[in-house]
Amino acid sequence: MALTALQSRFTLEALAGGARRHPVHCIKLALLAALVFPQHSFAEALHPYLSDRHHITVGGFRQHSDASFTANREGFEPTSVGLSSIGLDGRDSTLMIEYHFRKDERWQYSAGLYRYRQTGDLSAETAFNFDGVEVEVGSSLETDLAIDTYMFDAMYTLRRTDHSELSIGGGLHVLDNDVIVNSRRSVNGMETAEWERGRAALIAPLPNFRATYFHALSPRASIKLTAGWLSLTYDNYDGDFRYIHFMGQYRVTEAIGLMLGYQFAGIDIQENKDPGYNRFDVDFSGLTFGMTYSF
Repeated sequence: MALTALQSRFTLEALAGGARRHPVHCIKLALLAALVFPQHSFAEALHPYLSDRHHITVGGFRQHSDASFTANREGFEPTSVGLSSIGLDGRDSTLMIEYHFRKDERWQYSAGLYRYRQTGDLSAETAFNFDGVEVEVGSSLETDLAIDTYMFDAMYTLRRTDHSELSIGGGLHVLDNDVIVNSRRSVNGMETAEWERGRAALIAPLPNFRATYFHALSPRASIKLTAGWLSLTYDNYDGDFRYIHFMGQYRVTEAIGLMLGYQFAGIDIQENKDPGYNRFDVDFSGLTFGMTYSF
């Protein structure tokens, strides 16, 4: 028994290190954790999360973004444009709204909206092209970035006790990305009156696989680990999507709770067009926070 526990500990530690490098390791960690952790019952009743049918979360992310965008068109050399190149800051906040419905002890359904907005303006310090518009050094730029993610999924409970739950499932993430770059050239130190607009818009429905492990520390405090991953090529899309979200929650009352966590999400998606392509490479990481209401 002692040897088995020691082996399990080393296996968990190895997977925990891998989870930081790839969400697939995190999914394996969640599956193994449910098998290794002891299944003792609390003297108290079931944790509310395991019995509430409706669970609503409203909050946001305070995140750091590392992103690049390409809107290549025929006759132009492909140019990848970073956030700083178009006057956008890598740190901002994102709105988050989630709804979770528990049909029964086996099936759960979720829907969510995550909205990210930024605007910027500056004088271009590097030359690049975007959607057939050539931006020269010194050109005035006005930019808008919008990234909306809509999430729908269904989860099936593999293992459940009075204080823990392991679920796996899948669903659909719809990524609605839009980058607009308005450029006005400077000639002999004077700006021209005409603005040139480059735009890259992409709406991509991406099915994904995910796993969730919930563990109650007490009737009020709990932790939850969710990991998801997808690598997919279909029609005109070539995409890769991965995320890890670890959160802790504390129930202030029977219905209201506070949530704090940390999330990493990476999106690499390309839409092939005729001619050219649009490509978005975005990594988000940072704190998540919010308030929950359950009934």
